Amino acid sequence: MLSWSKLSSFHLIDKNGRNTNLVSEKLTVLLLLSPECPLCQNYAPTTAKLQLKYPGVAFYGIIPGAAYTVKEVEEFSRKFKINFPVLIDKNKMLTKYIRGTTTPEVIVINRIGAVTYRGLIDNWAVSLGQKRQVITENYLDQALQELSTKKTTLYKETKPVGCLINDL
Repeated sequence: MLSWSKLSSFHLIDKNGRNTNLVSEKLTVLLLLSPECPLCQNYAPTTAKLQLKYPGVAFYGIIPGAAYTVKEVEEFSRKFKINFPVLIDKNKMLTKYIRGTTTPEVIVINRIGAVTYRGLIDNWAVSLGQKRQVITENYLDQALQELSTKKTTLYKETKPVGCLINDL
C-alpha cells in the first residue's frame, strides 16, 4: 500500500514553475503523460471527460523526467484541453515510487492509499501503431465507477501500451 504522507512529500513542478505536492486523501488518478506521445494526445479528451464525470476524484497528469519545460507542459495542457493539473516529476521520484513504466499509464489510488487499478485507460490501443475500431473495455471508467459507488474492488492491472519512460 502507498502512503499518502509519502505521496504528498514528492516535489513536483506546477504550470507556474513552482514546487508543489499532491494534495489528496481521496480517490485519485495519476496519469503518466508525455507531451510528444500521440497516445497521450489522443487520450486527452477521454481523460478530460472522465474528470468531468467524476468530480469527486482527484486527477493529476504526471510528466516523468526533465525532458520538457514548464512552458512545453503548459502548451500541451492547453492544446489538448486537459482540465486537471499536469505536474512535472523532474527527478522521477514519484514515478519510481508508484512503479510507473509507460506513457500513457494510469494508476488509481483509493482513499486509504491502496493502488486499485493500474494500466490502460481502455482497450483502444492494442499495441504501438495498432488500434481497435471499437473500444470494448473502458478500464479506467469501470474502476472509477466501482470505487465511486463504494463497491468492493480487488486490485486489477492491465499492461499499458505506449512509450517506456526513459532516463531523461
